[in-house]
Amino acid sequence: MSQPSLEQDHLSALRTRLASHPQVTVDVHGRRLLLRSRHGLFSARSLDDGTDLLLRELEAMTPVDRVLDLGCGYGALGLTLAVRWPASRVDLVDTDIRAVEATAENITHNNLDNATATLSDGISDLRQHASTYDLVVSNLPAQAGNDAIDLLLLDAHDALKDGGSLALVAVNGLRRYLQRRLADIFGKQHVRKVHQGPRHAVLEAAKLQT
Repeated sequence: MSQPSLEQDHLSALRTRLASHPQVTVDVHGRRLLLRSRHGLFSARSLDDGTDLLLRELEAMTPVDRVLDLGCGYGALGLTLAVRWPASRVDLVDTDIRAVEATAENITHNNLDNATATLSDGISDLRQHASTYDLVVSNLPAQAGNDAIDLLLLDAHDALKDGGSLALVAVNGLRRYLQRRLADIFGKQHVRKVHQGPRHAVLEAAKLQT
């Protein structure tokens, strides 16, 4: 007779556990940035190695006016930059509504008035800001497929103003393909490998008139 009660207790405990969002903490110049994620989002419970690598490579960069985090997830890249560069304007976009909702909540909870989260397929809903960004950052999804990656790279190019740059991180298996595609889009002379790690590579492409 007690079995149904035990099953209900188990289900109740499961629902309670899943109702609590995963959390990731990032230390940004002594400030504790608390990021709430969602079950099923990429690297929901910890900062992934690629994001950490790209953030370290950007550490020495001079702040810029406008930043776009393309495919933001729950905002680890873009919101860290928003804290580092409080005078910069940071837009974060993703196609996943759960990611955008998480990012929007993280903006509110961390009192970041220089960041905005938008549900958008690439920059389709940011066309009014085309060619206005100084920096586009992205942690490329390894399983997205070549066509999706090409679209993202083209969106990054279109979003940048002349003189702006794209900084991205990807698994090493994508590096050669990305270097070829970036050379096609930005020009080979404007593409460079910034860092080669054991699992990830950081690449940079500058949008400059040829």
